[in-house]
Amino acid sequence: MHNLVILGTARNDSNTRKAIEKLCPFSDYELVELKDARIGHYEYDHQLNRNDDFIGIARKMLDADNIVFATPVYWYAMSGRLKVFFDRLTDLLSTHQSIGKSLKGKKTFLIASGTDTDLPFGFEIPFRMTSEYFEMSYEKAFYLKAE
Repeated sequence: MHNLVILGTARNDSNTRKAIEKLCPFSDYELVELKDARIGHYEYDHQLNRNDDFIGIARKMLDADNIVFATPVYWYAMSGRLKVFFDRLTDLLSTHQSIGKSLKGKKTFLIASGTDTDLPFGFEIPFRMTSEYFEMSYEKAFYLKAE
């Protein structure tokens, strides 16, 4: 089984990385750090982002059986880095439909860290709904309160 963790944090030694180490349901995984990737914002004409790193990461999702999205909680929502990545999933509905359709059946998970006792109300909705849209199975969220 191949497991992929997509990490949307800004720091190398982040609480979210610690959350992955403590809570990831898989001991073996490939880690993609969005802070090290060049991913542009979604563009309707698809011209400006043709050569960025998004499609390469999307292809890694194809190779994975399980996909874990990992993010700190920023202002009750996912990090900006992960949000830009999620916005770019729109590319998988238009210019790269074959990749989008091939995500069907993958399992997804969420790992988050923050300062509140629990995940904010509604935090999981984008992860659950995006998974359902691509016919992936959203399995579970894991949360670590930062110390």
